[in-house]
Amino acid sequence: MAWRLPPLNALRAFEAAGRHVSFTRAAEELHVTPGAVSRQIKLLEDFLGVELFDRTNRDLRISEASRAYVAALTDVFDRTDGATKRLLNAHKEQPLHVHCAMTFALRWLMPRLPLFHKLDPTREIQLTTSFTPMPASILGAGDVDISIQLGRGDWSGLIAHRIAGGELVPVCSPQLLATSPALRHANDLSRHTLLHSLARPDDWRDWLAAAGADAVDAGHSLRFESSSLAYQAAIDGIGIAIGQMALVVEDIELGRLVPAFDFVFQNGNAYYLTYLERAEKNPRLMAFRDWILGEAGRYARKYKFPIERGATFDLIPPPPR
Repeated sequence: MAWRLPPLNALRAFEAAGRHVSFTRAAEELHVTPGAVSRQIKLLEDFLGVELFDRTNRDLRISEASRAYVAALTDVFDRTDGATKRLLNAHKEQPLHVHCAMTFALRWLMPRLPLFHKLDPTREIQLTTSFTPMPASILGAGDVDISIQLGRGDWSGLIAHRIAGGELVPVCSPQLLATSPALRHANDLSRHTLLHSLARPDDWRDWLAAAGADAVDAGHSLRFESSSLAYQAAIDGIGIAIGQMALVVEDIELGRLVPAFDFVFQNGNAYYLTYLERAEKNPRLMAFRDWILGEAGRYARKYKFPIERGATFDLIPPPPR
């Protein structure tokens, strides 16, 4: 296509001068002198063979034809600017968007993220959380690169890597265990306040059924929006929470919580890192995957996880790191 295009600098000078109807203000916008603007516009007039402004000693006027030309140039420059920004953004490295359950993010992922940042300080992670599971289909919408979610690892169309199990164990503060009615059988929980998470409403029911507790109801209970709040209430001695071992084991190690029973119930769920199959071509995602799976391996070796269904739990001192 044969285009008859005037010099770009002359067009820029004319567009600015025509928009302001002032050589002086155009010069200020373009960071040049009014004389330079005047020379560029004279160059454009010579190229076009028409006068673009009516000049007098005291005034500068623009014709209707020139005003329409200015409007067309402004539109072209705006669209060129937008296209340039879109091109640059397409080649700019975008943050890796990780979605995660709130309590898992607070208690498992967040304490480890500084290690990832130390390995690659330039890698930007955008972390979002929720109290409820994220539909797997959202990963295909382009707003989330990785989702860490609880389930059985059988999401259609997704690659899933197991990070940590969903083993359940009742936990409470050491003070509550020492000063409250004895806990010899799971049915003894009927004399205690049970702390529930609205985000995980079936955990107590599942553990009680597996432990053979047929005389416990939820009458003496408190309910919280998240497991994190229930765990904090347990630390504060308010009652007994049903903990996911992966999310309370470090509190047990530090003595903030103790298992009320040593019976651990594996309900078949676990936390998985999930992503679309085509995302394996994304080196940023693969680097994060490899790092988090390495952390999951260290966690499993440290606490001798996974725990078998119905096994008892024995916390061992952590090895030096």
